[in-house]
Amino acid sequence: MFYEDPYLEFVNQEALATGKYFMLDSGEGREFKDSITGWDIEDLSGWLVEKSMYEKFINLKKDEKYRQDFADYIFAIWEKNIDGSIKIEFKKY
Repeated sequence: MFYEDPYLEFVNQEALATGKYFMLDSGEGREFKDSITGWDIEDLSGWLVEKSMYEKFINLKKDEKYRQDFADYIFAIWEKNIDGSIKIEFKKY
């Protein structure tokens, strides 16, 4: 498990399905308490990082200018499906 928070772990698993890690920067609001999972959900922002670049990304710490050379800054936007499950869409703005 990458994140201790189950919702953050869910978002990371969705990113891993695309071959990348989700590295959280901050919460972006639109908060929701999911009655099915018990998760505290909100839109998030962060980076989608190729698995091969993870160590380099972590070592750069706060050098966001350099991070942009190999990681996409994105928003992870949640949506509730008809069946009540949560869907994450990664959007680059």
